[in-house]
Amino acid sequence: MSVAKNTTWMTIASVGQKIIAFAYFAMIARFLGTELTGRYTTVLAFTTIVVVFVDLGLSTVLVREVARAKEKAQTYLSTVLATKIVLAILAYLGLIVLAYLFGYDSEYRLMLYISGMTMLFDSLHLSLYAVLRGYGVLKYEAVGVLMSQALTLILGGLALYFALPLVYLIAAFTISSAMNVLYVRRILKEKYHISIRPIFKKDIFYHIARIAVPFAFAAIFARVYSYIDGLMLKHMLGDSAAGIYAVPMKINFAFQFIPFALVASLYPRMSEYFTTNKERLATIFHQGIIYLGIIVLPIAVGIGLLARDIVLLIYTDTYIDSILPLQILMGGLFFFFMSFPIGACLNACNRQKTQTIIAGVVMLVNIGLNMVLIPIYGIVGAAVAAVAGNILLVLFGVYIVRQVVRISGLYLLKKFIQMGIAVVTMGVVVNMLSGSVSLLMSIVVGALVYLLMLFVTKAVEPRQIEEITALIRG
Repeated sequence: MSVAKNTTWMTIASVGQKIIAFAYFAMIARFLGTELTGRYTTVLAFTTIVVVFVDLGLSTVLVREVARAKEKAQTYLSTVLATKIVLAILAYLGLIVLAYLFGYDSEYRLMLYISGMTMLFDSLHLSLYAVLRGYGVLKYEAVGVLMSQALTLILGGLALYFALPLVYLIAAFTISSAMNVLYVRRILKEKYHISIRPIFKKDIFYHIARIAVPFAFAAIFARVYSYIDGLMLKHMLGDSAAGIYAVPMKINFAFQFIPFALVASLYPRMSEYFTTNKERLATIFHQGIIYLGIIVLPIAVGIGLLARDIVLLIYTDTYIDSILPLQILMGGLFFFFMSFPIGACLNACNRQKTQTIIAGVVMLVNIGLNMVLIPIYGIVGAAVAAVAGNILLVLFGVYIVRQVVRISGLYLLKKFIQMGIAVVTMGVVVNMLSGSVSLLMSIVVGALVYLLMLFVTKAVEPRQIEEITALIRG
């Protein structure tokens, strides 16, 4: 039940956070237009890639090691923090050098430097929350995530209202991230008597570093893969193209909290069961795949069918060129979701080196496809490259996971057929309603039809209903 409770905490907070973030970005897109929105998202994408070089997989290892030896949490954290100080200095210097090498103007550079400070705070609270994840406690992270996003909305909203320069929108993230660090620091100190004390211990460092190397490369590959398309669009087609593409990407990423929330709870348990109970490991893996499948299919089909209405209503016809890329990305959302439990399982089962190789290959393929497709098809080409990468992640991952976990292919096939019948029925109804009723009504009716068909096809079992009921009562 701890998995269910933790998933609920993270899901509730992440839903709130994503709603706020979605509304915030919609405000930015409508206020700024395509070109300024492209500049804004380019800065965030650039620093999001650089920040991975501060963490280098250390937080992922911290979760796993604390989950296995909670009495060593302080020692692990202190060594990780000492290591990150050096990495943070190097990463920030690298950010400055790259800003000049790419020839960014003074406004771009200033935004990058301030965003770089956010990068450092983000990396710090990532490690602090990693300790809590190792303890199997996610409710404090859930609160921190929600409060941080709300503060960003307030500060950024004021900047938009008073028509302040873009740099103030970037600073809003820096302030909220710093507040998040102070919050989780207090929780660790008061609840678990763990302090932010950078103390370098050579033996602990070597132990963590040996494990972290494949995680580091995997994190770098995954981060570059996720954000390189936006940067390539900016450099190949300009800020306006990057701004238009940011809309479908933002909608696509808006649902990322769902697999993240589930994996945040599953990963420590997978690490534990890999050494203690292989049957339970297989059960959790199957549950993760099925639950995500039930959730992602109606989202992908629904948004794909209603893409035009959504873009025009929220972002106006300024972003009409975002509609087709959005539909393409929704076509690959299923594979995007499935890659999370697959990757988590590989990492938890000491197959991080294999996961790293998979991530590296997919990153290279993605960059190659972007280089070929963007000059020919523009934004649509970037969307196609992203979907192709997601499909490859799943195909390679499944092939390896089957060597570690006993996967019941027939059981999963049966479940996906049942889900498929339900979502196709929903899609037919939504398509019939499109244009004749409001967007909200189409969504509500479609959701009700899908839920009904899940019970009709028995895609949702009584045992799952009992788990959800017990969770709500708890």
